Amino acid sequence: MDLQFYSYNLDGGENTTLPARFYQSFLGGTLLKESFGHSELQLATGQTIVFSKNTEHCPVRPGTITIQCLPETIQNHPQFSSLKLVQKVPEKNYSLYEDSWGNWVWIYFVDSK
Repeated sequence: MDLQFYSYNLDGGENTTLPARFYQSFLGGTLLKESFGHSELQLATGQTIVFSKNTEHCPVRPGTITIQCLPETIQNHPQFSSLKLVQKVPEKNYSLYEDSWGNWVWIYFVDSK
């Protein structure tokens, strides 16, 4: 896997199970995870919507996506340098970046194994 789109991310309010169930009621899909602070709804088309509670360690705002990739894939991409680093979480192997339009991009770095 070089680069894979993972999810659209939405603010889940104080209890993320509520918006996850709300969207599932008319979009369908399968709840992959359901908890107070983090829920995931996978649609039949394969896309995932992540609902997160906004915290200091998990900032959430409109205009956020998550991708998974090998570290060298994104670091060698010519447009990567235009992304501004917002937060690194090295112990979990992901980082938060901001694009030129103010959208956030969570990048989960995966092992090449």
